[in-house]
Amino acid sequence: MLAPGLGADPWTAFLALFISAASHGLLDALTNGGLGIAFFSPFSNRRWFLPWRVLEVSPIGLLALFSRRGLRVLGSEVRYVWVPCLVLGALGLTLRAFSSQ
Repeated sequence: MLAPGLGADPWTAFLALFISAASHGLLDALTNGGLGIAFFSPFSNRRWFLPWRVLEVSPIGLLALFSRRGLRVLGSEVRYVWVPCLVLGALGLTLRAFSSQ
């Protein structure tokens, strides 16, 4: 059954939101700053980073985001987050188009 006006069934929408929420912690664990991610909070206070810390921590504030450092951070996010997401999305759309023929 499709959700009214959304074009996706509820399970597909749930899966998309679940993946988005789960990936947030993983992406935070790829950053090169902060104290790490408390993946198992409140059961453990231990903080974690992934072995690859390729994403730079974003500066806080709108002016800082558009500074030289902020633009470098945005470039890092484009390279390591947005381009892979766009490639996976394009691959998914291509597979979907071929499977519907």
